[in-house]
Amino acid sequence: MLKCTAFIEMRCTKLKMKLIEHRKIINQNPDAYDTDLKNDRLVKSIINHIRDDFFGVRFDKEKKEILKEIVFLLFEAQEHRPFFHVEGTELPLCWNRPSDWDINYVKYEWGHLLSQNQMTEKSSSIENIGLYSARCNQHIQSSMNIQELMVYGGLLAQRISNVLTNRRILFASNNWKQLIEKLKE
Repeated sequence: MLKCTAFIEMRCTKLKMKLIEHRKIINQNPDAYDTDLKNDRLVKSIINHIRDDFFGVRFDKEKKEILKEIVFLLFEAQEHRPFFHVEGTELPLCWNRPSDWDINYVKYEWGHLLSQNQMTEKSSSIENIGLYSARCNQHIQSSMNIQELMVYGGLLAQRISNVLTNRRILFASNNWKQLIEKLKE
């Protein structure tokens, strides 16, 4: 009975939290953008997004270590922030879905630069995914391709341009090419 009561209280607390409160708790956490990368959740979830491009690859412990490095490199290309993160506001503009408003860090999702909705044949490429906050994935990009967002201009277009440049440099690097080859072996 106690567990049920504790669960109900926790659920009620989640439902009562407002977006502004969630943004404040993220803002107060100096590790809010890095915390989600400290476990293997993103490594496990990337597999579902790239499986078509790596048909026949068994994602054993060694392959998962390679994926962990790839996830970190993608995050590094995003300057250790969600893909559409912009600076200069009092509170973060990237946040979690309402069911995760009780956590004090950004819980990343895999977003597709070329939308799964519009470009299904290209959406499973490892070079087509990025680390998004739920708000970035569902509200900013939605089902659009990344190029379509450039029309918004301003800080968002500048951020997209910077991240895409960092990614081009990453994808051209020998380190990236070697990791992809090892993953395919």
